[in-house]
Amino acid sequence: MKNINYSLITLSLLLSVFFLACKNENDFSNEERLNYTKRGNSVVKQTFDTLSHSLKSAISEMGVENAVAYCQANAYPLTDIYTSDSVKIRRTALKYRNTANKPDTTEERILKFFASQKEKGIENDSLQAITEKDASGKIHFYKPIILQSMCANCHGSKTDVGQASLWKTIDSLYPSDMAFGFQPGDLRGIWHVTFIKK
Repeated sequence: MKNINYSLITLSLLLSVFFLACKNENDFSNEERLNYTKRGNSVVKQTFDTLSHSLKSAISEMGVENAVAYCQANAYPLTDIYTSDSVKIRRTALKYRNTANKPDTTEERILKFFASQKEKGIENDSLQAITEKDASGKIHFYKPIILQSMCANCHGSKTDVGQASLWKTIDSLYPSDMAFGFQPGDLRGIWHVTFIKK
């Protein structure tokens, strides 16, 4: 009986050490989390401001329909302005327009979490960004993308008769499009910023 007790105690201690080691590898201090959250917010703001300004200019100069083609050709290069060897930026959604923006399993988990928060009635301003560290040491920052009024032109209802030619253009450029049926204030997707420690 004593041998069984010692074995159980030894096993419990070993498991505790193992789980603590795993926890310490993947967790990081609150200060570090806050620092990366601040950096993530800054990168997202810069990228959003660049995309938004460029798209508004394109709409002003070419109209909404022609701006769709501009967006298709320029969204990635404009996003990549702030990408480097240590920072990767991406946008993804459950209902994506471009198949290159299909979420991976972790992004899908985050998207579903934010969607569940919205379903519980949590206001957009109260949706908190998520900052996590993975097993390889990369830091991942996820921030919800809330649909703005301007974006409803290309992500709203396909049944709007006045927008028929616009939707024809979108469908020709994105044959697998799922990014429609949204209203301003809806959760459109997420920003995903990855910080790679050197």
